[in-house]
Amino acid sequence: MEAILKYVSLITMSGAAISFIIGFYKWIDQRNREEEQRQSEAFHKMVCLATGNDEIGKKITLTQQLAAIYQLQRYQKYSFASIPVLEHMISEYKAMNDKRSEPLVKALENTINALSEH
Repeated sequence: MEAILKYVSLITMSGAAISFIIGFYKWIDQRNREEEQRQSEAFHKMVCLATGNDEIGKKITLTQQLAAIYQLQRYQKYSFASIPVLEHMISEYKAMNDKRSEPLVKALENTINALSEH
């Protein structure tokens, strides 16, 4: 009888440990998914700002646009998506032949270089 109680308590403790490990794993997984979602939303917002508009389509200042372009360097994970967009923007700004677009072209080129290095 004593041996049975010993095994029952061992099984109970093992079950509790397994439940804890599974719960902890689920919590970590959920936290990682939420962080990924936040990163994705922040990236999309930054791309929107880099194009010169805010999220509702209102024009932003040149300074804000430059800052957003440089901020895209923080999103290395999404370089596969941002580099083609930035290259397209460079071709558009170079076609304008406007002195005001020179800082934008420089920012775009710097950001593409930074994203391409990794």
